[in-house]
Amino acid sequence: MTPALAQTSPDDQGAREEAELRVESEMVQLNSIVEATAMNLGQLHFLRTLCFGDGDQKWRNYASQMMDIEAPGDSARRKNLIKAFNKGYYLENDRHSGCSESVALDVAALAENARNLAGMLGDPYRED
Repeated sequence: MTPALAQTSPDDQGAREEAELRVESEMVQLNSIVEATAMNLGQLHFLRTLCFGDGDQKWRNYASQMMDIEAPGDSARRKNLIKAFNKGYYLENDRHSGCSESVALDVAALAENARNLAGMLGDPYRED
């Protein structure tokens, strides 16, 4: 067991697992991996601005770049991606009112989800 894991209490591990399961269940409802990625970025955007201020646009900028790549000239697809981004943003807005330990747990769960989505997006045999 690594030192970081040794310091994690069972309650912390349970809360993180609960957050990961919730994030995963929310992603299943979307039509594509790209939409799930947009939603994930919207969630991360809200949480980052909650903790670092409205001036921090890191995840919104990444989402905008992704949409430029995934929906060039396709306004309907871009609209769906924006809708997914906004859905993620408002999910977290409804869940959190201030920067806290629960925000850190959600960020960790969303980061793990993003790693999974990136792996799926990079799979040349996966249809999306």
